[in-house]
Amino acid sequence: MGYYLNIIAVCIFASIVSFPSSVFAAKEDILRLLIWEGHAPKQHVEEFEKRIEAKYDRKVTLKIDYVTGSDDFYSAVRRKKVDMVMMTHHHFKDERFNYIKNKLLLPLDLKNIPNYRHVIPSLQKAEYLCCDEQIYAAPVSQGPYGLAFNPAHFKDEPQSWNIFWSPHLNGKYVIGVNEYIYNANITALALGYPQESIGNYNALNNKEFKDKLRQLAANAGAFWVGVDKADNLEGSFLATSWGDSIGALKKRGEYWKIAEPIEGMPCWIDNYAITWALADKPFLKKVAEEYLNGLLSTAYQVQHIMRNLSLTPTITNIRDLLTPDEAQRIHPEAPTFFDKNRILQPTYSRRDRNGLKLLWKEAMEGIQIDKGRN
Repeated sequence: MGYYLNIIAVCIFASIVSFPSSVFAAKEDILRLLIWEGHAPKQHVEEFEKRIEAKYDRKVTLKIDYVTGSDDFYSAVRRKKVDMVMMTHHHFKDERFNYIKNKLLLPLDLKNIPNYRHVIPSLQKAEYLCCDEQIYAAPVSQGPYGLAFNPAHFKDEPQSWNIFWSPHLNGKYVIGVNEYIYNANITALALGYPQESIGNYNALNNKEFKDKLRQLAANAGAFWVGVDKADNLEGSFLATSWGDSIGALKKRGEYWKIAEPIEGMPCWIDNYAITWALADKPFLKKVAEEYLNGLLSTAYQVQHIMRNLSLTPTITNIRDLLTPDEAQRIHPEAPTFFDKNRILQPTYSRRDRNGLKLLWKEAMEGIQIDKGRN
C-alpha cells in the first residue's frame, strides 16, 4: 500500500511541476484608459509600467483605447468599462452626463499628484473640475481649435477666419468632420458675431449663417476625424487643427503654423479623470494618480505635449526648458495669457448643443466625408 501511495505522490508532484507556472502567478492588473489618439506615447507608457512594477513588485499594464469624438466616453464610463478618461473641460458638467453629480468620477487625492501644484493657477480649481471643494480632474493639455496654415502657400499669416471662404482655397483646406460646435463657432466669428453668441443656437439659426456654414463644409478638400493627423493635412494649404499634426508635418518637411485670427480662437482644456470603476480598487486608483502626476511632469509637458503634439502645456514651471521661440508662443511667464487670448468653450445646454449639431448636419447634407484624405 505504501508503494502505491508513493507512486501517487510522485505523479501529483510531477503534474504540479509540469503545469504552466502562469496558472499560479498573480493576476496581472490592468489599468484601462480611454483617451484621444496621440496621448499615450509608447515609450512613456512602457517606462511607467516598469517604474510601477519596480516600486510595488506588482505588474500593471496600461490598456489604451481611443475615441473619435467627445460623446464616446459616456457609455464606457457608465458601464465601468474604463478606469481613466481624457475629456474636454465642457463635458464634465454637461447636463447630458453630469459625470461629477452622478458620481461617475472619483475625487483625486492630490497627495499622489504633487505636480498638480504647478498647474496654471486659474485652472487648479476651475469650476468645471470642482465640486464640494474636491477636485475631479487634472488639466493636462490645452489649445485652440486652431487656424493652421502652411506658410509655403501664404505670403502673410492669415489674419481672420474668413480665409476659409476665399474662393482660391476651395478644395485646399481640411476641417474636422465631427466638430460641429467648433465649426459653428468659427463660422459665427467670421460673420462678426460677438464671442458670447457663437454657440447660441437661437442667434445662429438664420439663412445667412446656414449658407456660410454650408460653404465651409462643401468647399473642404478633405476631413479629419477625432484628431488631425499629418496624413490628413499633408499637401493642403489650410486646416482647422487641434495642433496634433503640426509636429509630424514638420518631420515631413511641411512647416505648418497656427495663426492668431483677430476674432479670437475657440479653445479647450483636456483633462484626465478617474472613473468610478476604481472605487473599490485603491491600489489601481493610486497607480492612476501616479500616472496623472507623470503627465504633469516638466519632461512630459514639454517634450510630448508641446514638442511632439504641438499643444500647449498646463504647467508653469517650464520656462528654463523652452527655446526662445517656444517661450514666445506659449508665454509661460504670463499664466493669464490663455484666459485673455482664447475663447473657452462653455458647458452647452442640451438645446444649443442639439441645435448646433442639426445646423452642421444640414450643412453636410450630400457631402461624402471620405472625399480626399480622412
